[in-house]
Amino acid sequence: MNIFQSTYEHRLRDWRQLRETTKTLTLEQQCIVVDRWWQQTPFISHHLHWHDQSNWPDPWTILSENIYCTLTRAVGMCYTLLMNEVNNVELVLVRDEQAEEHYLVLVDKPKYTLNYWPNSVISSNLSNFQVISSKSLESIKAKIK
Repeated sequence: MNIFQSTYEHRLRDWRQLRETTKTLTLEQQCIVVDRWWQQTPFISHHLHWHDQSNWPDPWTILSENIYCTLTRAVGMCYTLLMNEVNNVELVLVRDEQAEEHYLVLVDKPKYTLNYWPNSVISSNLSNFQVISSKSLESIKAKIK
């Protein structure tokens, strides 16, 4: 069963278990498992807005609302990695070669790219993307302290 079709309490418990089980993995494995977990979310076109970062919810609210767009999913990935003390995380808005926009989570300058394609973490130098904008994660870090 997809955890996102379950109750808030089950999602919360599963998210905690995700964080605990990935702490001992290599960075690459953490990225793969975190991306895979968040890729299970139900999907709507728009929920959060890139230019409204001050109103982005904390991770518990995200799991409680259970409403996800690609940006919400990326923010959830950032929260998960940051709570596991993976600090070299960046959130960017990019345009690909087909002029489509994506919200990507970059880890380790960007050795790993999450939230681009379901069930895959790209090891990339971003040559296939034009970075349009990037967000400081200080405001979301403050929501988990």
